[in-house]
Amino acid sequence: MPETPPQDRDVFAPDLLKGQVALVTGGGTGLGREVARVLARSGADLLLAGRRLEPLEETARSLAGTSGRRIEIVQANIRDVDAVAVLEERSRELFGGIDVLVNNAGGQFPQRARDISAKGWRAVVDTNLNGTWNMIQAFGRQMLERERRGSITNVVMVSGRGFPGLAHSAAARAGVIELSRTLAWEWGNRVRVNCVAPGPVITAGFEAAYDPAIVREMYKVPMQRFGSPREVANAVVFLASPAASWITGELLQVAGGQHIYGSNQALFDGDFERDALPD
Repeated sequence: MPETPPQDRDVFAPDLLKGQVALVTGGGTGLGREVARVLARSGADLLLAGRRLEPLEETARSLAGTSGRRIEIVQANIRDVDAVAVLEERSRELFGGIDVLVNNAGGQFPQRARDISAKGWRAVVDTNLNGTWNMIQAFGRQMLERERRGSITNVVMVSGRGFPGLAHSAAARAGVIELSRTLAWEWGNRVRVNCVAPGPVITAGFEAAYDPAIVREMYKVPMQRFGSPREVANAVVFLASPAASWITGELLQVAGGQHIYGSNQALFDGDFERDALPD
């Protein structure tokens, strides 16, 4: 299996986001941690949020020591409207508000659609759609109240081909994409709203979620390799930066071409109810 090329070189100027405050949900682990790292290396101060306190503390210690930026953390469950309200208030107390919101928190589990329970469906939709909406509304209101312009980037999933084995998450993420396009019009030049859709990116969470044979199939995209968290993080930071000042309502698929070709299944062919093709 081809290795992911190393992505160790910073590509943004260290003062690109100087004077700005960025909030990253799910910022303690995996992709969220890398997004936070690139934001901090690009000059932003950070507010990291997540359900578990220990990973947030570990990430904050690491970033504070290497970036020199101010890093604060708040434990919060984005599915809880009251918890999001507390997070929004803490952002005002700590920083006077935020300039950049990255909605990275999310999750799903592979299962064929006929077997998804009502509880399982609600859990995935509540996190990926409703939780994202809770954050967007709370911090969108904050941004609209301020004189400074804001930017929101929602991390979703590869879109446009369906995603067999992830019906619940595919539905929720499609909702976020259309929500983002809607708000891009409503909020005009005051708050830019965009989406980044990662393809197969190797993180501990990705490898834990899928059968190893499914993972091996996912590298067969046009770019012929997996992506790295850094490559996705670079796209997120680009959309948050002045370089993207005329971009809103966009879906940027950072997927090695998975949105046009390659395996986009979370389960095996035999796991579904499709009839066999005739000989």
